[in-house]
Amino acid sequence: MQSTPARIGLLVVAVAVVAFVLLKNDSSDNDSDTAKSVQVLTVNNGEPVGGVKTLTYNVGDQVRFDVKLDQPEEEIHVHGYEIEQPAEHGPVTFSFPAKLDGEFEVEVHRLDGTDAPIAELHVNP
Repeated sequence: MQSTPARIGLLVVAVAVVAFVLLKNDSSDNDSDTAKSVQVLTVNNGEPVGGVKTLTYNVGDQVRFDVKLDQPEEEIHVHGYEIEQPAEHGPVTFSFPAKLDGEFEVEVHRLDGTDAPIAELHVNP
């Protein structure tokens, strides 16, 4: 039979281990949420793989997405926000605050002077 101080010590250690495990799991969940928030758009031969994607955010959110390219293009353009990034090689990374609500087209501007939609950015009020 253990003494009362030994039982209390064992209980404190058990509580500390449980707290550590729970906090560690919460931390890793937050890391995976952050990873999920960056969407990836893939462009092959100037066209979106899997069709035009919908990216949905709320005003005040940080819009984050990457565009992977199989070949050089002129640029990727987010209409409405008027953000353009050179697309000579990928990935092309976008990160900006969602300040305007509405629906905005994201296009690849090809080297041949044509363009194609690759995503619809929906920003809720």
